[in-house]
Order: sequence, then C-alpha cells, then structure tokens
Amino acid sequence: MMHRLTITLLVFIAFTASISVVGASDLDDAVEAMRTGDFAEAYCIMRPLADDGDSDAQYNIGWMYLNGYGLRVNDSLALEWWEKASEQGNADASFSIGMLYSLGDGEIRKDSKTAIDYYLLAVEGGQEDAVAILKSMMLRNNKFIRDRIHSIIDDYASVFGVNRQVKARKLNARRSASTDSKVIAQLLKGDTFLEMEKHGKWSHGVITGNEDVNQAVWVYNPLLLDASDVQ
Repeated sequence: MMHRLTITLLVFIAFTASISVVGASDLDDAVEAMRTGDFAEAYCIMRPLADDGDSDAQYNIGWMYLNGYGLRVNDSLALEWWEKASEQGNADASFSIGMLYSLGDGEIRKDSKTAIDYYLLAVEGGQEDAVAILKSMMLRNNKFIRDRIHSIIDDYASVFGVNRQVKARKLNARRSASTDSKVIAQLLKGDTFLEMEKHGKWSHGVITGNEDVNQAVWVYNPLLLDASDVQ
C-alpha cells in the first residue's frame, strides 16, 4: 500500500503539469473532472487523445489504471500506456515506469536494472526526480548501479555534479568523510573527480577516468581546484 501511495503522489503532481499541453477546452474539462473526483469523465476525455498518440494523455491514462480512478486497478495496463508515452519521449512516463520497477508493486515484479534504464530515459528528458534518485543510488553505492556508474557519469556528468581537479601531489579517496576511514584509491595531481555533494571540507562523488573504482568516495576538498579553474 505504501508503494502505491508513493507513486500516486508523484504522478498526481505530474498529472497537473502534463495535462496543460492538451487543448484548452479539453484541459478545462479534464481538470474540472479530476477536481470533482469524476475520474470516469476525465478518462473519457483523455482516452481519445491517448488513442490518437498524445503522450501526455497516454501518461495520465496509465496513472488512472495504476490507482483505479474511474477504472479497475491494472498495473499491466498502466505500464502499457506509460510505455507508449515513454517511447515518444515523455519523461514523466519514463520516470513512472522506473518507479514501478523499483518498487515492484502489484503485478509488476521488482527489476532494479530495468528501473535504472527508465530513469536514464527520464534524465534525458530533464526529469529532476530521476536525477535525484540515480544520484542517491550512486552515492549509496547501490549494487545495481555500481557496474554502470562510469558509463552514466561519462554520458551525464554535468547533470549529477561538478568536475573538479586534484591540485595536490596526491589525494586519498576514502570510504567515509574522515581521515581515519579506509583509503579506497589514491588520486594524483591532475586527476578529475565528480563532486556530487559537499559537506564542509569533504566532497562525495566519483573518480572519473578510473573504472577500477566503481563506487562513490570521499575526498578532502581543499586539495581540489575550484570548478571555475578546471579547463
């Protein structure tokens, strides 16, 4: 139940945003139907648009199937409509599919690898929640993302952090933000580090250009060049 409620909240917010691209009269009617709880009417408005290939309508039809608003709950049909929208580049639909596979709710079995694929599609569409989830997975060293962390960083580095360069002769990369923590790797002057979050004098992120270290590490950031100084 908690999983479904989580998805409900996220996609309801997206519904109010994505529906705005529909024609003005359809928008007014659909929004009014939603506000009054007449989901059956909202479905009747959206279904012809979805059948005609409108990706926002397809996305919202999927949302209705997922939560049973005006329709019988059907996770498979929700996924089917979201896939149609995702194929057309609808970032909210891609993100929702990722959430569905992450949670493994209802009829859809949990599949973290597939979830990551769809989160990446959502990232390409500028979906900020997908960026936040993937970033969190990388920083937590989630086992399903570690093998892909460098390919993701190579393609989307600027989305997840800021590239910084080592200015000291040597810099230890550690498991946690402490000089007592285990050293995972050693960076040399000129090596690059993607800073994904910063806590005081410690930066948390990924060593770029070193695929032997497929995990997030901590470095002492006074030994890094400011982002503005990195060419």
